[in-house]
Amino acid sequence: MSYQPPIEYYQQPQRSGNRGLGAGITSIVAAVLSPIAAVVSIPLGIAAVASAMSRYNEGNDAWWLGALVLAGTAVLLAIVAVVCGLIAVFRAGRMNAGRITGIIGLSIMAVNIFGIVFMVFLVLGSGQGF
Repeated sequence: MSYQPPIEYYQQPQRSGNRGLGAGITSIVAAVLSPIAAVVSIPLGIAAVASAMSRYNEGNDAWWLGALVLAGTAVLLAIVAVVCGLIAVFRAGRMNAGRITGIIGLSIMAVNIFGIVFMVFLVLGSGQGF
């Protein structure tokens, strides 16, 4: 007769409660950096308009390039914040640190999204006249 260990011996050990924590932290960081990039793109857009209006500085597209790169960075960071937040929320499975950080990142992004869209359109729209 052989000894059989109890059923608990065969069960997988429980995982720690940190699933999705990395994605949640990434979501928060991207949600904070995205409006900063959008706000910095506005002065570059204004400088581009002023540079184009100046008769002494013809053909200077460096301001536009900088403004468009920062506006694109703001949009990219907004997308990263939303995707990482959703990954953190759905990967966590239950209420833990990963889900909480994902929810925080998504809520920060929800507050910021309209401001970021407005700033990006402001930068893109300021170049339409030239």
